[in-house]
Amino acid sequence: MDSSNFRIIYLFTDLLLPLIVGYLLYHHGKISDALISRILRLNVIIIYTVLAFMSCWTLPLSWDLALIPIYGILIVVFPGLIGWAFFIRRYHNPLDRGAFLANAMMSNITTLGGVCAFILYGERGFAYAQIMGIFQTLMLVLAVFPMAQYYYLQHKNHGKPGTIHLNIRGILLSWSQLSILGMAAGLSLNALGFVRPPVLGNVFDGLVHFGAWFGMLPVGALINLHRARRYAPWTLNLFALRFFILPIFMLAVSYPFVRDPILLGSMLIFSATPGAINSVTAAKLYHLNVDYTIAGFLTTSIAFFFIVYPLFFLLLR
Repeated sequence: MDSSNFRIIYLFTDLLLPLIVGYLLYHHGKISDALISRILRLNVIIIYTVLAFMSCWTLPLSWDLALIPIYGILIVVFPGLIGWAFFIRRYHNPLDRGAFLANAMMSNITTLGGVCAFILYGERGFAYAQIMGIFQTLMLVLAVFPMAQYYYLQHKNHGKPGTIHLNIRGILLSWSQLSILGMAAGLSLNALGFVRPPVLGNVFDGLVHFGAWFGMLPVGALINLHRARRYAPWTLNLFALRFFILPIFMLAVSYPFVRDPILLGSMLIFSATPGAINSVTAAKLYHLNVDYTIAGFLTTSIAFFFIVYPLFFLLLR
């Protein structure tokens, strides 16, 4: 049996289930905010660094890798531009506008996209998610945070622009970016011709499960269904943007140039992944409409789990 047919259960055991468990544990007082923060840090600093190192160690080196930075930037900038040009007029409050654009620009590539690409393509799909995630993080700092601060200042100053201040160095040079060193180390061993010991393949498979649980469980704990329910109907325009417009655009700009079918299929998956928790982070940091970003994350995630990704799985495997 095709291994991807078996791995499809990871969509529920490694992604949907930890969301539900995290929500139930937190709202029954079984886990605290401090524990959630420690889980997130453990996942980002240790587990995902090791996974990035091992997956990049076996990644085939080709010119296609040089295209990933371009697509990693486009996958953030393009939906932001389309959202600003065609959808943002629906929102009159600057705090709502900033929250909408944060949801439009940020998608859950590293965790959700990584596991979904792993289901179809194994370690190579996962590695592509980690590399593309570098540039999504870069655009979070260089584009999403300034945008969020702009709309907050517009609200605060009653429509007048303000001066944007960002600690770019502090954000980029942090422990959360340690996985970049893991990728660099893996690619270096790969380029030097060192063969990864076969036993690490089993270790990798096990760590994928831990990484998915440690990544999604805290997200479930952050969900507030009661407060997000009010904004759910306002997130439907994200469906057209995330599940139709962006995948069509990414396919159009990648199909003529990308020769690796696994990279091509992985990028198509990444382009349709639902809103990321980073959009919630941006909204909290700059006092935007947090409930809207959570609602956008929830509605697009539900559609992705039960409709979008199963269709991708049938079409791409």
